Amino acid sequence: MKNKTDHPFKNSNMPFAMRAFFSLTTFVFKILGVISPTLAGKLALRLFMTPPKVIIPRREKQIRANAKLHFIDVKDRQISVRSWGKGPTVLLAHGWGGRSSQFMGFIDPLVAAGYRVVGFEIPGHGDSTGKQSNMLDGATVLAEVAKQEGPIEAIIAHSFGTGTTLLAIDKFNVKTPKVVLISSFAGVAFILRIFGELFSLRQSTLDALQKVALKKFAHEYHVEWDWEEISPLETIKSCNSELLLIHDEKDHEVPIEEVLPLHDSQPDAKKLITSGFGHRKILLNKEVIETTVAFIKQ
Repeated sequence: MKNKTDHPFKNSNMPFAMRAFFSLTTFVFKILGVISPTLAGKLALRLFMTPPKVIIPRREKQIRANAKLHFIDVKDRQISVRSWGKGPTVLLAHGWGGRSSQFMGFIDPLVAAGYRVVGFEIPGHGDSTGKQSNMLDGATVLAEVAKQEGPIEAIIAHSFGTGTTLLAIDKFNVKTPKVVLISSFAGVAFILRIFGELFSLRQSTLDALQKVALKKFAHEYHVEWDWEEISPLETIKSCNSELLLIHDEKDHEVPIEEVLPLHDSQPDAKKLITSGFGHRKILLNKEVIETTVAFIKQ
């Protein structure tokens, strides 16, 4: 990672209580990883699937209040679904620790262009219930929302949401003419590596995490899977939608070199590379918003 201060869990301005949590957890994994890699793997998986608690910024509260809000039940979790406007439906897929209102910059322009915008929040995020989630879970939720709110004219996805979107297309037969992937990543191995670095995990602990997950979720989502085949670089092969791929060259959470294999695998896709907006502010960038709306309208 080029600049650790840009990583949400490596920021020196992090509150003391949170820094203490990471220090203590790192120490626990250091000891437990030697004594019992399997137990360390189980604990790591639980942590891996637990999203951070995020306070919704004041700037997003009005757009949330302006939406029509309802909930759908997915695997005994109440999933919040917000909608704005009328017309063909554009679905928003947020990132890890994110929420639908992070796309606030896209909503009014899409509504003005004659679209109905639908944003949902995966378990443990925003107003949805649940404490944990993962990519297969997120893809399951996306597929159910698409089923109930569709047909879907386009999907706009950010970060982790790009992985769930492509996985929903690949594993759960979600159909849409156009897909916009913002701040994506090529491989799940990258996510595992960053998680491992965050807590200084031994490779044996990361290996155990993957084995525990494969066993735990072997049948829960009614699809066969392994870690490599759920990577965007693999799942995008099932995507027949028109693609717009967007990334910032100064994204320090997902450095651009981590997404280039994905971009290179799609020579026919439209692409936009910005500079200086990072991983999240890119969602407020005027060029990104205008390019996305124009792409969907084409």
